[in-house]
Amino acid sequence: MKQKAGLTLALTLTCLILNAFPALAGEWQKTGNEQWQYIQDDGTKATGWLELDGKNYYLDKNGNRKSDYWLKDDGAWYYLDENGEMVTNAWVDNYYVDEHGRYEKKR
Repeated sequence: MKQKAGLTLALTLTCLILNAFPALAGEWQKTGNEQWQYIQDDGTKATGWLELDGKNYYLDKNGNRKSDYWLKDDGAWYYLDENGEMVTNAWVDNYYVDEHGRYEKKR
């Protein structure tokens, strides 16, 4: 009987401790309009540039991820592929983007 009470107490304390910490990462969610948004830990939508797992994404002022899109930001052009990831060191059609994702030259 003492073992069950001790186990119950230990499990209860573990649950209380785990519930005290918020989730450590946000998540992508698809809207009813077929848009992708990144919901942050605090429940707000991310906007602007977002870096996740070494990949860069851009979300507009409504939190919608831009995909298959040329974006002009701070005087430079960037290409976001079909998954919304910023392309680097590659040709996109007749345009080359550098290691920072900025349009560099035309063929």
